[in-house]
Amino acid sequence: MDRREAMRLGLAGLVGGGTSASVPGLLEARPPAAPVIAINVLLDEPIGRIEPAIYSQFAEHIGGVIYDGIWVGRDSKIENVGGIRRSIIDHLKRIGPVVVRWPGGCFADRYHWRDGIGPVDRRPRRFGRWREETETNQFGTHEFLEFCRLSKVQPYLAANVGTGSPEEFQQWVEYCNAPAGSTTLADERAANGHPEPFQVKFWGVGNESWGCGGNFIPEDYCSAYRRFVEWVPSYQTPPFLIAAGPNSNDLDWTRRFFTRWADGSRAKIHGWAPHYYCGTTGHALKFSVDQWYEQLHRASVMESLIKDQWTVMGEFDRNHQVRLVIDEWGSWHPPGTEINPRHLFEQMGTLRDAMVAALSLDTFNRHAEKVRMANIAQLVNNLHSLFLADGDRFVCTPTFHVYEMYRPHQNAKAVRIDVQAPDVPFRIKKRSERIAQIAGSASRTDDGRAVVTLSHLHATEPAEVVIRLHGARAREIRHKVLTHADLNAHNTFEHPDAVVPRSSRREVHGEEIRLTLAPASIHALEIPLG
Repeated sequence: MDRREAMRLGLAGLVGGGTSASVPGLLEARPPAAPVIAINVLLDEPIGRIEPAIYSQFAEHIGGVIYDGIWVGRDSKIENVGGIRRSIIDHLKRIGPVVVRWPGGCFADRYHWRDGIGPVDRRPRRFGRWREETETNQFGTHEFLEFCRLSKVQPYLAANVGTGSPEEFQQWVEYCNAPAGSTTLADERAANGHPEPFQVKFWGVGNESWGCGGNFIPEDYCSAYRRFVEWVPSYQTPPFLIAAGPNSNDLDWTRRFFTRWADGSRAKIHGWAPHYYCGTTGHALKFSVDQWYEQLHRASVMESLIKDQWTVMGEFDRNHQVRLVIDEWGSWHPPGTEINPRHLFEQMGTLRDAMVAALSLDTFNRHAEKVRMANIAQLVNNLHSLFLADGDRFVCTPTFHVYEMYRPHQNAKAVRIDVQAPDVPFRIKKRSERIAQIAGSASRTDDGRAVVTLSHLHATEPAEVVIRLHGARAREIRHKVLTHADLNAHNTFEHPDAVVPRSSRREVHGEEIRLTLAPASIHALEIPLG
């Protein structure tokens, strides 16, 4: 069966309690040609609450992320709110109360926050960090925090350890959070237009300190971290302090940092931030079926990273007071698909990238007790972005739709899911590999719904599955599916709806739900429980 024929047959109906039911816009389920795959949702085996921050973003001063992406300027003809692109505001609200990390990234470790406050025409112009261009500082602390307020998200500010000082960091906290009239910095904030404190909670102490953030060894970074956090004021918003973790799953970096951290007085630390990019296989738009699987295989490494990092952290923090904050992750493809040559590291996002996002979000959900926050890189016009924008043109990538589909998990209690799926064989050059055909996660909401999300990785064949709810019965199914006949399908300014979810809703009764999953498809089910 070729992929298009599989698509024709694969968007299938639902069965609840043994009774077949057709679904509007989808085809009737057919008898399976292969064994039915069992997916057990263990509703009485909670893992932890899924923080909305797991669905967070990252916005750095690089390429077209800030200028042209988020900031278009107050005098722009592009629809904006105080210079901030309205389309970004409106679409970010649809994802939920997530967190956006700013101003970097590597940019953070050469950024001095005072450059970005006060009258715009008096702000200094600086070297742009990423290439020989000028950073105008039009977009600074007030603009970013206003962007967060308008978008109904929380800010996460990354401090400059590479070229800054503990005093500079602590004064930034004071400027943002000191009560009105309490200090000179609070008065300066008021003079710049915001008398009341911003109440910024999340603070990163450096970025990639093993590389662009100072080329530290872990022991030296730990010593610097101690100095930076010793005198951080709390005011009415106790800071959640995040230390720069390793490059990918470097256990040596983690163990050496925490060995020094545990030596003597332990500095305050609430989050540990490893970065993991699954890179690329082939090209953003040109790849083979084997490379489809290889990219997803690379994304699945996130599972072992979380488990391994958590185990090493537990050697020094037995009660696991420190949580994981994976504040950079995603695909990273070669150049060649930029919508604007000025947009550094911009890439076209396809169905394959949406699948990487779904696999990763499901992994974070399954480890909700370990992962406090995760920030895909990046929000717009860079790497694994949710949006592309150029002048007055704007489009959502397939990855955005995954985030919106998965929103019902936010603030729900993750529960254990057992997927009895076969592996799919593929090749990496001359080496044989395998990857699970289906992955997913499940949660239970406080208002009595089960939320199940599934990624069906098989590139060409549909799959018959039965979802068994252990501990409850279904009353209804609200089903969204994201898929396409082409693995490299993507949305463009000219064709913004090439890859968008399809929805259906159907009454069902029973503990079992039968589905036929289309090839290369992402599914989100909300199931009110009886």
